[in-house]
Amino acid sequence: MKVRILGIQPGTVTVGMTNEEYFQKQLKLAEEKFSGEELIVFPELMTSKYFGYVREKRWFQYAEDFLTGPTTTAMLALCKKLNTNICYSLFEKAEDGFFNTLGLVSPIRGVYGKYRKIHMPGGDLRYNECYENYYFKSGNTMPVYDLDNGVKIAMLTCYDRSFPEQWRAYFLKGAEIICVPACTMGLRKDMFVTELQTRALESHSYVIALNRAGEEKTENEEKPRVHFGKSLVIDPLGNIVASLEDEPWTVLSVEIDTDNNKYARARLNWERDRHPELYGIVSDVHYGKAGIVYELGF
Repeated sequence: MKVRILGIQPGTVTVGMTNEEYFQKQLKLAEEKFSGEELIVFPELMTSKYFGYVREKRWFQYAEDFLTGPTTTAMLALCKKLNTNICYSLFEKAEDGFFNTLGLVSPIRGVYGKYRKIHMPGGDLRYNECYENYYFKSGNTMPVYDLDNGVKIAMLTCYDRSFPEQWRAYFLKGAEIICVPACTMGLRKDMFVTELQTRALESHSYVIALNRAGEEKTENEEKPRVHFGKSLVIDPLGNIVASLEDEPWTVLSVEIDTDNNKYARARLNWERDRHPELYGIVSDVHYGKAGIVYELGF
């Protein structure tokens, strides 16, 4: 089945711009560039500056209810106006904690999909000055949903992309499109595209990855971050279908064909040839040492 997709690569929150202005500018860009696509995908934490490099309680005030908060409300209005499905991001406040959450909305079914980021960067701040595990609890489900046209879609968020176990789970659940909203920068630039190509091939799915582009600095952050963009669409054999570089406030629009998923699975039949009886160590909590610190030796 052919599916047209619009991906949004915004710039950053610049000096003098409010979080609300930043959010609305993305919605306006999507509306201006929309040309009948069946799915729009926005990047991670699209409602504000990226605050993961500071540890301040004040950022919790921007968290919102998933169903009734302003972000989902705006997305429901936009999907109905454009008659399209939308994958979007928000900082969720729930009874059981705070989450880095993605949602799916439809003009027909309303809110029908929800994913909470599972893998949180952080830890030894000598090497990784990131506090996402201060703000967000980890999600504990990996759902696959149907778009209005029946195509199966899954979601993961930024750092999740580095855990092939999650991709393989989506492969086994039959995902045809995997959306990867990201807010990434720095040392991961060189591996971003290659890593996602590998994951697309491993999961025999289309990968739709969106990132912001440009320089940004949050109050009390030591130095500016540079988000490298590189939003792209990759097919189920790992080929790049469409891509951007570091252009802020731009989009990619592409048509994919999910019949290619079936061809990839027939050509390289991971499901037939795997040996799950040998892979128990991957999910055995008794192996490995969570949180171990490795000294770099220099």
